[in-house]
Amino acid sequence: MCIRARRKGHWKQLYEQYQARGLRKTQALVILARKLARIAFALMKKREDYIPRTA
Repeated sequence: MCIRARRKGHWKQLYEQYQARGLRKTQALVILARKLARIAFALMKKREDYIPRTA
């Protein structure tokens, strides 16, 4: 899921920001994976739907 997420919208921007900071691809993917896992866990815990913020 994380590998697909790095190619779309907001997640792509975050992935590119991490790489611009000098992180390796794997490091950037791990950060994204952890972020997505925290979001998924919070959604399951609260029993809510994911509604992405659009800025």
